[in-house]
Amino acid sequence: MTRLTPSMIYDVPYTSIERDNELIQSIGLTLKDLAYEAVGLHPHELNLGDYLAAAVPVTSGKGMTEGFSESVCSIVEHLGMQSMLTRRTDVAGLSDALAAKADIIFMADDDEFIALNAHTGNFSNNTHSTALGYFTAFRRAAGSLRNKDVLLIGAGRIGNLVGDMLAAEQAYVTVVDKDITRSETLCRRHDKFTVENSLEKAMQNSKLIFNASPAKLPGEWITEGAIISSPGVPFSFDKEGFSKVGALIHDPLQIGVSVMALWSASLSSPSITLPLHEPIKLEVSL
Repeated sequence: MTRLTPSMIYDVPYTSIERDNELIQSIGLTLKDLAYEAVGLHPHELNLGDYLAAAVPVTSGKGMTEGFSESVCSIVEHLGMQSMLTRRTDVAGLSDALAAKADIIFMADDDEFIALNAHTGNFSNNTHSTALGYFTAFRRAAGSLRNKDVLLIGAGRIGNLVGDMLAAEQAYVTVVDKDITRSETLCRRHDKFTVENSLEKAMQNSKLIFNASPAKLPGEWITEGAIISSPGVPFSFDKEGFSKVGALIHDPLQIGVSVMALWSASLSSPSITLPLHEPIKLEVSL
């Protein structure tokens, strides 16, 4: 999991409306709308105002990222949830969240970032939620992905999940990764996938690009009007590239957390069966 830095997220609590406006311009949806569409629910099926979400700072590994837990709280509040930041950290913070009867508990260390549903013991995972959210936005921006040529940059955890979803949409996918063995492994699973070694060559004339990597994408390589979904951090685009894209879907935290929150909240209702894409699965039940 890519580790965020304070400079990447310092303005998250103050830019929710701006982020909504950018998404509306790109795909016609707000963050909240996108989260509902990603998990296949309508707002009347799940009222987020009924849920209290707690963010628990975690100090293990490389320690806390300044502003991270506060940013999570601001995102879920923007969705309509109540939120709280626990005063204590780690296990003590978890006990504080449970004592406060939080419904959803967000926790992250160096390896995993989850939203635990305190009622069911299940959780949503940031890797799966980010893949699903950015894929949903990408598909909506493209109109349809069926039989279209897509460039997938990165065949790591998110790249593999998105690759499987692109295959389900019957897209023709070119995969490029700095580790060619990862590209080859993903391509062996799907008939319509091919491997490309050169990122520059792969980007030539590409109009649909999913960047599941931290790779820099020079503006001179980007085709005018390209649609790019880019969950990778840090920001991958220079001034020229930013000016050439037709739609750019990117933020450091908001889309992934929004889908996590709604997905985790939905687990409280046994009557809700999420019509999620087959490649997306919850990882464990506690």
